[in-house]
Amino acid sequence: MRETAERTDLSIKDGRILALSDNGAREVIDAKGCYVSCGFIESHLHVEGLHLLPGHYFRAFLAHGTTTIVTDLHEIANAGGMHGLRWYLSLIDEVPLDLFVMAPSCVPSSPHERGAAKIGAGDLRRLQGIRRVIGLGEVMDMRAVMQRQKTIMRKIALFEGKPVDGHAPGLTGDDLDLYMSAGIYSDHESTSLREGREKLKRGMHLFLRQGSVSRDLDRLLPLVRPANMANLCLCTDDLSSKDLYESGHLDRLVSRLVQSKVPLFRALRLVTGNPAAYFNLNDRNALAPGRKADLVVFDNPAEMHVRATVKNGKVVYLEGEDIGAGRETRPAPAFSGLNVAPFRKEDLRRKATGKSIRAIGVREGTIITEDLAIEARTEDGYLIADHERDLVFAYVFDRYRADAAYGSGLVHGFALKGGALGTTYSHDSHNLLIVGDNGEDIYEVFCLLRACGGGMAASCRGSGLVIPMPYFGIISHLDAPALRDKERELDGLVRRMGVRLLNPFFQMSFLSLPVIPALRLTTKGLFHVGTSRYVV
Repeated sequence: MRETAERTDLSIKDGRILALSDNGAREVIDAKGCYVSCGFIESHLHVEGLHLLPGHYFRAFLAHGTTTIVTDLHEIANAGGMHGLRWYLSLIDEVPLDLFVMAPSCVPSSPHERGAAKIGAGDLRRLQGIRRVIGLGEVMDMRAVMQRQKTIMRKIALFEGKPVDGHAPGLTGDDLDLYMSAGIYSDHESTSLREGREKLKRGMHLFLRQGSVSRDLDRLLPLVRPANMANLCLCTDDLSSKDLYESGHLDRLVSRLVQSKVPLFRALRLVTGNPAAYFNLNDRNALAPGRKADLVVFDNPAEMHVRATVKNGKVVYLEGEDIGAGRETRPAPAFSGLNVAPFRKEDLRRKATGKSIRAIGVREGTIITEDLAIEARTEDGYLIADHERDLVFAYVFDRYRADAAYGSGLVHGFALKGGALGTTYSHDSHNLLIVGDNGEDIYEVFCLLRACGGGMAASCRGSGLVIPMPYFGIISHLDAPALRDKERELDGLVRRMGVRLLNPFFQMSFLSLPVIPALRLTTKGLFHVGTSRYVV
């Protein structure tokens, strides 16, 4: 692929590039002094994490030059099953942004999770006939793959000849060979140079990730060199609406590479030609006659200032337009409400069982957690929070079956003093998850979320706020400006508790994900990912 700039005109007709000349066009976009690129392609993003309906978020992506998103809808699948999937697919047909779907391969993500539903090979076979479904989403149950369990192998076999995405955090050596040989071709979970180099050496396609929580791009930057270029893309994986609207999308990742002395044309390949080739989207892989007229006009690559975006030959964004003004959206009714067992505040106290206790260690910039051994602090035989060592409580409640059992543990890294925060957007089962340091606020958050049917909530010394998410407990009915206003209010309350994590709700949402090392919390208790065992 050529890595040069050429001063030329582009003619567009019927949504495609007609010629590299003006060709007597009736409408002209003046791009003097600017670069023109193929529209940007997001390789891996869970759009449900924006907490917005597609009609409310599509303009923000177009404003940052993104014209195509490849999404794995396993969040809505875990929270709403096939009904939720079909509901969301009906919504993305209505927006001028291409969203292609990788069919969710692991619902639930592992045998140790309990979400709303299970999606089997028969369900995936039915999804295959949908135009937007182009491959199989990240295969998270690594142990099942390496053991060649029939259930997962049937799912992979259904998508032979199409992209099959991987999910292999920390996997190396013979285990990586066994995982890849099942027919899995990509990974977005590499967090170290050593891991990335080994996967590239074996021919794996890497999506270099820079999201709202897991920010791996700087560590993996040395991989962006000519020998590896064919097997690299950029992705965000999980992106908050705050980051999308305030910081940008793939445009900010390209500018980050340019600032790090990666040539512009090489950086652009990671969001244009490379993802187009990997996902067989060959109608948008070059600025050439006959290709889809998805274009982004920008200047100052080190800052990536998008001037205009063209989708299917039509100008869909011009600099200065209001990107918060999405389409009026009135989707069909979806499941709302939680089936959570009633608890009393006293039910949430945890008896001390020894002098030492395990705790989940949370760190900024990564979703990988630590398995910490901590001396327990107690009062009258019960565990209590320890602010000096930054230890507070975490709880996970089943929100689908009114199960009276729940998981609880201690977590380090929130710097929380005097409050609680909770959400029903918790990867991947999306059960009700709360972090806090005292029973009153923890119980208040529990009641707020139970009453509104799910969403995000916080309570600080009895002062509570909640953002309801009536669509499966993970998506709001609000438009982008209204949601951002509510999130600012909620963030202000969380900051009063002392929390300094950049994205505390997003960071918290990964505490219950039992497919990422090292220690997680499920409805059944603390789970050690490396040994695949529950621990105390």
